[in-house]
Amino acid sequence: MKPTPELVLNQSFAKVAMEMGPALPAGYGQGSATLTGVLLLMVGQEFNRAAAVRLNENRAMRALFGECAATYSGALGAALKEAAALGDPDITVAALDMSNVALKKTLIALQTAAEAAGDVALERRILGLLKEWADARMVYLPAM
Repeated sequence: MKPTPELVLNQSFAKVAMEMGPALPAGYGQGSATLTGVLLLMVGQEFNRAAAVRLNENRAMRALFGECAATYSGALGAALKEAAALGDPDITVAALDMSNVALKKTLIALQTAAEAAGDVALERRILGLLKEWADARMVYLPAM
């Protein structure tokens, strides 16, 4: 058997949250063990999808920025053009996170401009992307 990180984390969750936590006296220790178990579960789920989720978000933002760059002038137009032209040569989660944070700052600026301009279609498109991304990051808790 080749234990994957996802498997190890999920098994650790089960051990900590379902066995060790309930065996502790009620109170802080039991709550802390349960919380630690749930965090292990969350990390286990995130491990398998982390890079793909961030890469997908980054690509979607860059595509949107490329489409919107001609519509906006000034600092926002330049920021949209610059962000659209970039890529993710390093696909480690840490590097993708750094790009994701920078791109989301630009997305917030675009959303603000869309609201100011009354561009409801663009606002809805951005909200649709945010919903897709939230769904992709959803954590599923097992039935206990």
